[in-house]
Amino acid sequence: MAAGGVMTTYPGTLALPNSSDFDWSTSSPRYLVGPENLNASLPGYQTVSTMGNITETPSDLDRFYQWYSPIHGVLAPIVCVLGIVANCLNIVVLTRKNMVSPTNCLLAGLAISDGLTMAAYFPYAILNYHVYKNAMPPFGNAQYLLFFAIFSVVVHSISIWLTVSLAVFRFIVIRYPRRGTKLCTLQRSKLTIVITCIVVTIVCIPNSVSYNFVHVTQNNVTGWFIDVRDDSSGYLFLKSFNLWVQAVLIKLLPCFLLAILSILLIKQMKDAEKRRKKLLSKNSKGDDDNKRHSKTNRTTRMLVVVVVLFVVTETPQGILQLLGGVVDGFFDHIYGPLGDVMDTLALFNNGINFVLYCTMSKQFRDTFIKIFLRDIISDGSSTRTTMLMSTQPTRDSDL
Repeated sequence: MAAGGVMTTYPGTLALPNSSDFDWSTSSPRYLVGPENLNASLPGYQTVSTMGNITETPSDLDRFYQWYSPIHGVLAPIVCVLGIVANCLNIVVLTRKNMVSPTNCLLAGLAISDGLTMAAYFPYAILNYHVYKNAMPPFGNAQYLLFFAIFSVVVHSISIWLTVSLAVFRFIVIRYPRRGTKLCTLQRSKLTIVITCIVVTIVCIPNSVSYNFVHVTQNNVTGWFIDVRDDSSGYLFLKSFNLWVQAVLIKLLPCFLLAILSILLIKQMKDAEKRRKKLLSKNSKGDDDNKRHSKTNRTTRMLVVVVVLFVVTETPQGILQLLGGVVDGFFDHIYGPLGDVMDTLALFNNGINFVLYCTMSKQFRDTFIKIFLRDIISDGSSTRTTMLMSTQPTRDSDL
C-alpha cells in the first residue's frame, strides 16, 4: 500500500562520484542514483548540514550492503511485476458497479498510484542492477533516471497522502455514523483524489527542478548521470529545503497522522462494539444492525492493517532522511547501505493490498471470483456468487 511507498527518489543522495576514485569494475547501482533515491548514496557526497559528523562507513553496514544488493537486484523486478498485476486486479475489482463506494474509490486511487510507482521502479532496477551494473551508463539511461527521480517521488507521495485521506474518511464514518455517510460521499472522495494529486505535484516542484545531467569519462568511455544542482546559492538552498520537505511533509507528518488515526480507529471500533452489545441486550431484533456493524468493523480492521503497514514501512525512511539533514555524511555511510532494504519493504507494501483484500473482505473475494474465476468454479458456487454480485450498491458497499 503503497504506499507506500517505496521508495521515493530522494535528492539528498543523488550526487556524482569523484571520477578519481570511481572503479566501474566494482561499482554497484547505488553509485548511479539509488532507489529511494533511490535510497542510494554516492562517494564524494556531502550534506549541507553543519550538525554532527560521520567520517567512516560502519564496516558491518557496508558488508551487509554488498551482500544484499545483488539479492535486491533480483528480488525487486519480481516484486514489481507481481505488484503491478495485483494493483491492476485491485483496480478492476474496486471499480465494478457493485463495489462503488467512497472508501473503494480512494482504494482504487491508491492502487493506481502504487501500480505506477512499481511500474517506474521496474525499468530502474533492470537498467541499474543488471544492464549497466558494471558499465558506463549512456545518456538515455540518465534521461530515464531524471524521469524516475521526479515521477517516483510524485506518485509515491500521492499514495501516502491518499492513505491518510482514507483513514480520515473511515474515522469520520465510524465516529459519526449518520453524518459521516453524508460528509464522506463518492463525489468528495473523487475530489479528494484530484486535490491530493494537484497539491502533491506542487509540493514536489522543488524536487523536480533540482537535477541536471553530468558525465564522467574514464578510459575514453563516457558515463552519464543525474546530479543535484548546487552551482549557486539558490540551488544550495533549494537542495536543503527539498530535503526537509521530503523528510517531513512526505514521510514523517503523514506517518504521524496515520499512527494517530490508527489508534483512533481501533478505539472507535471497540466503543462501537460495546454500544452494539448494549443494544442487543435490550433488543433481540437487531439482526440487520448486527450484520451491518460486523461488516463495518471488518472493513475498518482491514483499513487499519493497510494504514499500519504504511506506517511501519515509511516511518524508518522518514527518520533516516531527517537524520540526513542534521548529520553530515549520514546519507553516505548509514542511509545508503540500508537503501535497498527500505526499497524492498516499500515495494512489498505497494503490492500487498491485493492479498489483504482477498483475505479480509468477502465482498472483494466474491467480486474477484465473479470476474476472473467464474468459468472454473462449480455451478453451485457460480449461482451463489452471481446472486451476491447482482445486489445493488449501497452506502455499505465498502470492502
